[in-house]
Amino acid sequence: MKIKFQSVLFVFAFFALGTLTSSCDKEAADTTPENLKQPTEEDAVDAMTGALQASTEGMAKEIDATTDLAESYTEKSGGSPCGETFDSTFVRSVNETNITAEYAFTWEWSLDCNAADIPLGLNLAITSSGTYETARMISEDASGSTWTVDNLFTGANYVFNGTFERTGAQESKVRNQNAFTSAITIEVDDLNIDKGTKQIKSGIAEATIVITGSGGNTQTFSGDLVFNGGGSVTLIIDGNSYTIDLF
Repeated sequence: MKIKFQSVLFVFAFFALGTLTSSCDKEAADTTPENLKQPTEEDAVDAMTGALQASTEGMAKEIDATTDLAESYTEKSGGSPCGETFDSTFVRSVNETNITAEYAFTWEWSLDCNAADIPLGLNLAITSSGTYETARMISEDASGSTWTVDNLFTGANYVFNGTFERTGAQESKVRNQNAFTSAITIEVDDLNIDKGTKQIKSGIAEATIVITGSGGNTQTFSGDLVFNGGGSVTLIIDGNSYTIDLF
C-alpha cells in the first residue's frame, strides 16, 4: 500500500506539474492587449523603408523623376519658360513579383532664371496618395513635398534641398504583424545628384518618425539619414544603424 500511495502521489504531482506547465505555456502564448502594445523601432524602420524606396513610390522615386525634369531644362540655352508655373497630374502603377503599388500624383513647378533667361534653379511642390504591398508590409498613405534644385547649369551635381512628408496606415506582415499609423518627416540638406549618372552621391537628412499603435500608444523616433553612393542610405536611430536600398 505504501508503494501504491507513493505512486498516486507521483501521478498527482505529474498531472499537477503538467497542468501548471500548460497554464504557463498558455499564459506565454497570450498576446498583449491592444491598448498596451508599444510601437517598436523595427516598425519605424519598416515605415521609413516604404517612404524612401523607389519601388514603393517613395522619396527616391520622386528625386529620380525630379532629376529628369531638371535635366530637360539644362538642354536649353535660352528662351526657357522662366517665371511661369506648370503643373501635371498622373497615375503610376507597379505590378512585380514581390510588390504591387498604385499612386496618383500632382506636380507643380517653376524655374528661377538669370537675366538671359537661363534656368538656375527648379522649385517644386509634389503631392501623392496611394497604396502598396510588399512581402513585409501593406500600406495606404499620402505624401507632400517641396524641393529646390540648384546648379542646373553649373557644377557636376544637382543639389536638392527640401522636405518630404508621408503619413499613412500600415499592416506589418512580419514579426508580430502589428498594425499602426505613421507620420514621417524628412528634412533634406544638400543632396548631391551626379549629372552624368543621375545617381545620389552624398547628402544628409534629419528624420522624425511618429508611430501610433492599434491601441493608441504613440512613439516618436528621431534619427539621421546618411545618403551613400551606390543607391543606399543609412538610417541611424539611437545609435542603431540600418542600411536601406533605395532602388
